[in-house]
Amino acid sequence: MEFKEADLYPPVQEYFLSLDYDVQAEVKSCDLVAKKDNETVIAELKRNFCLKLVYQAIDRQAMTDLVYVVIPRPKKGAKGAEWRHMLMLMKRLNIGIITVALDSPLKTVDVVSVPEGHSRPKNTTKQASLNKETDARNLRTNTGGVTKTKIMTAYREKSIYVLCIAERLGEVKPAEINKILDEPYAGTIVSRNFYGWFKKISKGIYGISDKGLEVLNGGEYPEAIEFYRNKAKEISRK
Repeated sequence: MEFKEADLYPPVQEYFLSLDYDVQAEVKSCDLVAKKDNETVIAELKRNFCLKLVYQAIDRQAMTDLVYVVIPRPKKGAKGAEWRHMLMLMKRLNIGIITVALDSPLKTVDVVSVPEGHSRPKNTTKQASLNKETDARNLRTNTGGVTKTKIMTAYREKSIYVLCIAERLGEVKPAEINKILDEPYAGTIVSRNFYGWFKKISKGIYGISDKGLEVLNGGEYPEAIEFYRNKAKEISRK
């Protein structure tokens, strides 16, 4: 049976959720990010162990000490010299290993090794970017390890919220969006119109474009539309 990287995500997500982590997928190119209190875990998913996976894990160590690689559980009897060399390499690099029994109906998760905390210098810019993205997301609709799929980023979420606000109010001004979201530059979502969801009605006033109506009435982001439509119900002009 052929497995995809995305098949590894649900069992590992469930594992960290069971430990009271907040789990998100596809954050700043990281397959899985789990946060609890001041602790951040990053996990990279691959169908098999390879150098690309090692490079990705090393790169993630610029953001946190707690980095894991996640691979399918090796077949029975496959834990020979190659497996031992992999364990030795990842231990030297202080990278944890998680396996998932994709060949079992239970899809059990096994934490083979845990990275030890240490004081390797961190890239504070990358850390801040990762934290900003995770903190700004409200939805958990992404799946880690996917390719050629639109990711629900914090900006896309915010744009959907603004779209639902415009649907609620009929037309909006950038300054009005700034006030509703309590962010000084939130209004640029309608003026810059990155996704093409808005249209200029007159000077400083914007409405919803045909493309925006398609998003509201289509099936591309159903969970996000439902969530932010309900949130927009609380908004009214006084």
